[in-house]
Amino acid sequence: MSAPAVTTSASVPLGVRRSAKTRRRLTIFLLLAPAVAIVGGALIVPALNLLVQSFVRSLGYGQLSYHFTLSNYTSALADPLYRTLALRSFGLGAVTAVCCLLLAYPVSFYVSFRLKRGRNLALYLVVLSLFSSYLVRLYAWYTVLGTDGMINGVLKSLGIIHEPLSFLLFNRFAVLIAFVNIFLPFSILMITSAMQNIPREVLDSAHDLGAGPVRTFTRVVLPLTMTGLIGAFAYTFILTSGDYITPALLGGATASTALANTVTNEFLSQGNPPAGAAISFVMLAVFFIVYALLGQLERFKGI
Repeated sequence: MSAPAVTTSASVPLGVRRSAKTRRRLTIFLLLAPAVAIVGGALIVPALNLLVQSFVRSLGYGQLSYHFTLSNYTSALADPLYRTLALRSFGLGAVTAVCCLLLAYPVSFYVSFRLKRGRNLALYLVVLSLFSSYLVRLYAWYTVLGTDGMINGVLKSLGIIHEPLSFLLFNRFAVLIAFVNIFLPFSILMITSAMQNIPREVLDSAHDLGAGPVRTFTRVVLPLTMTGLIGAFAYTFILTSGDYITPALLGGATASTALANTVTNEFLSQGNPPAGAAISFVMLAVFFIVYALLGQLERFKGI
């Protein structure tokens, strides 16, 4: 009985191969087309429109004069008020990101390397905390930090204070607490995901070679989880620096004047879309620069 013939690419006619390749490309295009259309219609097109508006003049009350100018970017970079707001917004975002990392890393380390039976339950509880609405979690802080909130109620019942403490709410500290509460679960999940990729044998080998707990952490665990740390920091920093709702609800008269709130005022209250668009793209440039600098830390991975 003769062996079956093996069909090779050389034995297939050139026209058939080209037809098969064309069909594969057409199939890939049809599969990607809906996603590309959605991303393009919902993200790219509005972003390009915003970019064009950042280079035109505002005539007030939302009226635009389509003459090329760099005055919007000059004002966004040179205005002392904008610089102050930028430092305030980016500084609060950086502090929030650092706080989330400092709180999330020990939790992730315990869940990944110390907790065995209840690991899945712990991660499930972290994910469960994300099911509540963003706004509900913000308003919940009124019941904790408000003048009639839980903290003031406990202090009154203990006789420590006679009048409610009004400085607990409507300031940057309240905004920071809310930010940490909202973004801490994301940091825990990102860092835990990075730690679970570390084989247990690597830690055992480091211990067998004489490395103590501190040296094992600094030379093995920390470098191998650097990707998770960078991702958690970048995610928290970008979203908190550009957040509008939390400073508006919990920041009060001073902390609510963040850079994102200024962009909103330029579009809605001042009727000056070019200025708001220019500030938005300056913020976007800062985010790209920070992400690029953080990406350089990924080189710190070796043992």
